[in-house]
Amino acid sequence: MSVSNQPIEAVLETLNTLNADSFVNDGDRNKALLAAYALVSRLETPWETVAKIGMTQPALGASLKVAKDLQLFEKWHERGDNAESSKELATMVDCDPALLARILRHLSTSHVLEEISPSVFKPTPFSLSLLQPIFGEWINFLYDASLPCYLHMPTYLQQTSYANPTSPTAGIFQSAKNCQGDLFQYYASHPREGASFNHVMGAVMANQASWLDIIPPAHFLEDSDPNLPLIVDVGGNIGHDLEKFRTEYPHTAERLYLQDLDSVVKAAKCPDPVVKMAHDFFEEQPVKDSRIYYLHGVLHDWADEPAKKILEMLKGAMKAGYSRLLVHDHVVPEVEAHPHATSYDLTMMVMVAGKERTETEWRVLLGEAGYRVVRVWRSPLAAQAILEAEV
Repeated sequence: MSVSNQPIEAVLETLNTLNADSFVNDGDRNKALLAAYALVSRLETPWETVAKIGMTQPALGASLKVAKDLQLFEKWHERGDNAESSKELATMVDCDPALLARILRHLSTSHVLEEISPSVFKPTPFSLSLLQPIFGEWINFLYDASLPCYLHMPTYLQQTSYANPTSPTAGIFQSAKNCQGDLFQYYASHPREGASFNHVMGAVMANQASWLDIIPPAHFLEDSDPNLPLIVDVGGNIGHDLEKFRTEYPHTAERLYLQDLDSVVKAAKCPDPVVKMAHDFFEEQPVKDSRIYYLHGVLHDWADEPAKKILEMLKGAMKAGYSRLLVHDHVVPEVEAHPHATSYDLTMMVMVAGKERTETEWRVLLGEAGYRVVRVWRSPLAAQAILEAEV
């Protein structure tokens, strides 16, 4: 079909009627979204693409950070989220009206706000979502952590003769932040940034397909011994994943174990009788013979050698022929990877010297640690997958 054979109005009408609710399921929506990304790249000229990378996107991040610092969206929400002029909003947040008008205009062209008439704006579903810490805190995280690391990445790689970063204590993050120790030690001693990081992790967990969407829940329960632990969520942060399972199967609560650093599990969202344990996953796993040992977004934080150590520390706790290891992470396709996977990969590199892995790389890593992959579970609803393995 050639667009040149159709009135441009008809093409635009078709595009303008599409939204996230236009699809039967999230898998179809995601396919359309990837096609839309590709469409934009085909429609843009080289100048438009480089202007987006060099000006539009950095200006958007900075504008959102200024709005966050001014508490623009929060104060606007308190007033009812009605359409207001840039002058009215400037008075509300005590900002120079000319300055705020410029920022609001860019937020509007980036579809963060809607300009309903000249210099009159109203919130969008996205700007309203920024009122929730799991979304809004990403703006602080961008400026506290990820952006400084990405800005420093070219210099660091040049200084290290472009060696692939593998040290969790002497990587891009430490060089950019001028600190010692790994990222988690840094956040333990910087509680405001640590709280920000936990909110960001909450967004990651809350806005991806659940592990229960990828593996049928009955798979966890069948043939499990009611007298033994059911799930040990290793490095489970404050329990986003485990709480989803407990909500579905509350009768299993006393057989569920949440493990992370002491400062993290103290903020756990899982109620009793879920067992909350401070545990260093580089030490021997203390909970024996569980049906499931679950690692979500843990191993991608680490290069191969420390990741192998984590796996080896789990192995001795697993009951042969009964226990299963579930690794919930990106399993990057060998070609045509999802942009979430490639951006996660580079973010892991600059923050913790970690990496996302292909299925081949996962099988090698697990094999070297003494595991056999039983199955790779995938779902059209999820960008990530789950590798099921046994000792």
